[in-house]
Amino acid sequence: MACKSHILVVEDDRLVSEIVDAALSDDYDTTVVETSADALGRLQGGGIDLMLLDCSLPGGMDARLLPLADRSGVPVILMSGDPARVKTEFGQPRPFVQKPFSLAALLNTVGQAIDRKSDAAA
Repeated sequence: MACKSHILVVEDDRLVSEIVDAALSDDYDTTVVETSADALGRLQGGGIDLMLLDCSLPGGMDARLLPLADRSGVPVILMSGDPARVKTEFGQPRPFVQKPFSLAALLNTVGQAIDRKSDAAA
């Protein structure tokens, strides 16, 4: 039996995080955190295959978070209601899901990112 990929969901809106967690839970292991600091700590612990990152977190974005994900080989999918902000504030092009999003769009974007990571590791 193959291991499920582990997705870190970084989302401060409890309803959104619960819906995302439920949508992903059949196919992936998930950890949900609400802040950039919690995400940084979880990433440092290892074992994360992909991070879904809300772009508007309370307390802002820790400047070390995205570089750590990049160094660790953890793909990041950004989530925001403001696509212009994503293009100007988050550096390199990254997969993006615009809020509000359909669960089908979310699952498709996550699946593509996991597949790309698996293909790169092979």
